[in-house]
Amino acid sequence: MKKFAIGCAIVLVVLLVLGGIASYFVYQRFVGPIAQFAKSVQEVSEIEKQVKNTSSFTAPDTGELTEEMVSRFVKVQSHIQTKLGKRMDELKATYDKLDKTLGAEKRDASISEGIGALRDLTMLLVDARKAQVEGLNQVGFSIKEYDWIRVQVYSAVGVVAGSFDVKAMAEQAKAGKFEGLPGSDKEQVLNVPDKNKELVAPYEKQLKEWAPLAFFGF
Repeated sequence: MKKFAIGCAIVLVVLLVLGGIASYFVYQRFVGPIAQFAKSVQEVSEIEKQVKNTSSFTAPDTGELTEEMVSRFVKVQSHIQTKLGKRMDELKATYDKLDKTLGAEKRDASISEGIGALRDLTMLLVDARKAQVEGLNQVGFSIKEYDWIRVQVYSAVGVVAGSFDVKAMAEQAKAGKFEGLPGSDKEQVLNVPDKNKELVAPYEKQLKEWAPLAFFGF
């Protein structure tokens, strides 16, 4: 009986140790990154409140851009690129990883891939959003006007301007119901007005280099 009791005690200690290791692993792999990401999402929301132009915006029925719209948009994108500097390479690396997962492999991202993406993006998303808001204020854009122009501009060069819904992803992950990384509506690149293509053509090379910004909603 004594040996049995000792054996049970040893098993219990092993289980406690393994449980501690498992808890640490879960925290390091999932809980920690999710918590940090959720914090960053909140910070991004607060940063957006700093946009000075809060007026409403009605998109033209024709879906056509103006030269002024395109010029101002390019200035914002250039400002973001300048502010991020070499960190644009980091954003591109994450974009390439997600694009491969969502595109070439034709499958949904697993929860581990999703959490990995969150971990890679936390501070970068915050810094990029700060740069974007600075750019918006410099040229007088409202968020709604800029978002509409962003989709039209990138569609004109065949780039899908996806909306990386970080808030929805954080909520899914925290609830343990991660449904995969967000895709993009490729229908948006169809039926682009010829005028838009003409206006955007001079910036095509730059815009394709900025594809990661388009994907993440910047």
